[in-house]
Amino acid sequence: MKRMHEILERKTGGLVIWRSGTSVALYRGVSYETPSELMKKRIMRRDEIRHKNSPIVDGESNQNPRNDVDSLQEDSVDTSEENKNIDRQSEVNYEDEVDKLLDGLGPRYTDWPGSGPLPVDADLLPGIVPGYQPPFRILPYGVRSTLAAREATALRRLARVLPPHFALGRSRQHQGLASVMVKLWQRSSIAKIAIKRGVQLTTSERMAEDIKKLTGGMLLSRNKDFLVFYRGKDFLSPEVAEALLEKERLAKTLQDEEEKARLRASLLLTAGVTTINSSRTAGTLGETLDADARWGKRLDDKDKENVMREAELLRHGDLVRKLEKKLAFAERKLMKAERVLSKVEETLNPLDRRAEPDSLTDEERFMFRKLGLRMKAFLLLGRRGIFDGTVENMHLHWKYRELVKIMVKAKNFEQVSKIALALEAESGGVLVSVDKVSKGYAIIVFRGKDYSRPPTLRPKNLLTKRKALARSIELQRREALLEHISAVQTRVGQLTAEIEQLASLKDSTDDELYAKLSSAYSSEDEDSEEEGDDAYIEVFDNDNDVINRSDDSDDISHPEREFQYVHQNESDRELV
Repeated sequence: MKRMHEILERKTGGLVIWRSGTSVALYRGVSYETPSELMKKRIMRRDEIRHKNSPIVDGESNQNPRNDVDSLQEDSVDTSEENKNIDRQSEVNYEDEVDKLLDGLGPRYTDWPGSGPLPVDADLLPGIVPGYQPPFRILPYGVRSTLAAREATALRRLARVLPPHFALGRSRQHQGLASVMVKLWQRSSIAKIAIKRGVQLTTSERMAEDIKKLTGGMLLSRNKDFLVFYRGKDFLSPEVAEALLEKERLAKTLQDEEEKARLRASLLLTAGVTTINSSRTAGTLGETLDADARWGKRLDDKDKENVMREAELLRHGDLVRKLEKKLAFAERKLMKAERVLSKVEETLNPLDRRAEPDSLTDEERFMFRKLGLRMKAFLLLGRRGIFDGTVENMHLHWKYRELVKIMVKAKNFEQVSKIALALEAESGGVLVSVDKVSKGYAIIVFRGKDYSRPPTLRPKNLLTKRKALARSIELQRREALLEHISAVQTRVGQLTAEIEQLASLKDSTDDELYAKLSSAYSSEDEDSEEEGDDAYIEVFDNDNDVINRSDDSDDISHPEREFQYVHQNESDRELV
């Protein structure tokens, strides 16, 4: 509909003032004139020009200087109008010339919605032309076949404003279109093809490849609407191409005649040819076997066993060296991860637990625990752990409630206990209980009997949301590297012990041990590139980070946001 909007405004000169669904309201404009009035004005202007160009007979006009000035002004106006008419006539001639050129190429596509001359309907051209061959091309001496960047840009800009020459809808059988494009290239260096809208199974990429193969041209640009082809610097007109082909045929004929004359002359010459019947044996397999039989050292079974043993030891020694190299690489990565982690934790200064926290009686603790577990609203502690936003959300929660329930998904109870104590210390509340529920662990924190809201909800001693995420990533990386290093060390120890056991076998090889080593410790490609030292440090150089809580999330399934809490159904919550 938007495209129809543009077409109506361009072709009618009006203005679309309202558009809804399939309906359009088109305003003709204040300066609109009917075709009859325009025709009358053109006729009157033409008569005035003829009248002014006619010679003046009155003698008084020649004697009056004012009349001379008026006549000069009128002459200047006439010349300017004539120049405008000449320009318009040249424009009309150009459009007529393009129109005539397209008429000679093929039938027009009458359903074309754009302006300018109607393009040629390429689907009505023959798909297969008997005996069609791509045009003959040859590059002039000293000319590059490729286009420079500026040349290609200039051609693309020129093609952008040109109307299309062809309208294409099919994806194959383009020999007729290729032959017509070659004719067009004799007058224009660019051929622009419009892709028909609404045609099923059209692939512009396949069209471009097929046309490029048939014509030998250069694809300038391709999008969903147009294909633009440049004829290339090696394009030749039919007359020049025919002349060059004739010269090539003549040169080939002369070469054939010279070859025939050379053969006739060689038959007349008689030269004695001596044939050597004895065959040479140097460098053959027979010579090698003969020399080995005469001077080679024969190996017995014991020598073969020693060679096999040495090969096995060398092979497993290579495996040990590769594992040691892998271990050293992992240790370097661990050092780098620890360095990045220390960089992130520069601003982290956790508080210690109060020596004498507010005490709760057993009855109060029991009631608070019971109420907290029944609460539907809770805060979710994700992979970031405890940061300034977590403590802020706890204080915002305590504005309306005395208790806050925090859900944690952790591996063991010891880790949850550390998190609960840290929350108690940072928030200033009282830890009520830590319970195992169906969806993880629930931490209940009481705000305190003499609770007063702090002036700053976000503590300055904790990390920001972004830095907390970076810290969790680095902690995860360090843990994975530690596990990897321990596994590699174990493998190196086992392999070294088994190699020593293999070396201690003097009489015979242990096939079972060799098979075990080969299957368990196969060679691996250890040529991996190390990452830069500052790959993860650059993110944390700015101390004045502005946290965008709408972009980051603490957990994939439960994002943590300010002033918003997740509600659970009581049926889903099972207390343990």
